[in-house]
Amino acid sequence: MRLELVVERLNLAYEMRLEGLEPITPHLIGPPGIGKSTVVREWGERKAKQLGREFTDFDTLTPQDVEEILEKPEEHYIFADKRLTGLDPVDLSGIPRPVNGAKYVMFLPLALAKLLNACAGVLFLDEFLNESRPNMLAQAYRIVRDYKIGDIALNRYTIVIAASNAAEHSSLSTSIPKPLRDRFDFIEVEASSLEGWADWMDRTYGYERWDRSVLAYLHWRPGDFLANIADTVEDNGWEPPATPRGWSYVALAFAKTKNEELRTSIAKGKLGRVGESLMAFLSNRVPSFEELVKRPQVIKGFNIEQKYLAAMTVAEAINKTTRNISKSRRFLLYVAEVDDREFISAFFAFLKKQRRREVFVAVKDNPVILKALELTGRALL
Repeated sequence: MRLELVVERLNLAYEMRLEGLEPITPHLIGPPGIGKSTVVREWGERKAKQLGREFTDFDTLTPQDVEEILEKPEEHYIFADKRLTGLDPVDLSGIPRPVNGAKYVMFLPLALAKLLNACAGVLFLDEFLNESRPNMLAQAYRIVRDYKIGDIALNRYTIVIAASNAAEHSSLSTSIPKPLRDRFDFIEVEASSLEGWADWMDRTYGYERWDRSVLAYLHWRPGDFLANIADTVEDNGWEPPATPRGWSYVALAFAKTKNEELRTSIAKGKLGRVGESLMAFLSNRVPSFEELVKRPQVIKGFNIEQKYLAAMTVAEAINKTTRNISKSRRFLLYVAEVDDREFISAFFAFLKKQRRREVFVAVKDNPVILKALELTGRALL
């Protein structure tokens, strides 16, 4: 399931929890670095907004903050991201303290338990399958089975969500005993589509803040969006895989520097061997938008990498302002006449959704351009 669709599964699980139906913990399973934790956090932020509550990251709270929130719990939505491998059993059960003259022991509730009992929120248990300690798993299973932290029940408006890397992508992954597997709703997660990733980058960071030549490369080599993620015998122990998380970092970093040596170091340091392929792709040079629309025949001698970069150049100019649609008519006519469908397909993929229809409307009086665009671009509208 694409990340974009995971939200629907989370909404359904949350709705069933509110209705008091069988308490099930959604468990996202997929490759590392594709955005599992990000989609859970963003889902929580949207849910807080829908409930009219302030989204609060538990890890940022001071003891004073906790006291203030507990005074007005109805105003807050708590998000707690906890990696089981970084916790001890007492972090999920509470700390034993003697009471009544040391006649017996009770567990002192944790701040997290108190908050998630009083407030709406999300308890996100990340890297769940990496945990192998029996006493730790016993506490974790109680949370997903009974929706309790120690003896403290979670608020009706709080949901528990787990996430793990798939076994084929992690040598640390363990298995869940079969009797406990039916406590989860396992959701096999795939990386976003390239279009979904680009839309997320625009929403999260802004259109101008990331280098879109990275997107051109990914359209040319889509298989590199998620590459080298499995543990192999040839693995040197430190080379990073190419993941959506890594591509996001590289696209943001490239927007901050044009230094080729620095870019090469960043690409290899975050994407491994795929970074070398990226830099080879970007070593191809193409004219500016103004030059391309003035002399469109220049693309006749382009290699495939240059065509993708040229398609990106023209599309990005149109994305910035619709005035560039009319400037591009001569260029689009030339491409249509030579019937370069791969170029047109790439061009449409790089256009924003709203721009695609605007381009169709602007060129509909030219049958040559219109036919070429319809043959290759209709599916992208």
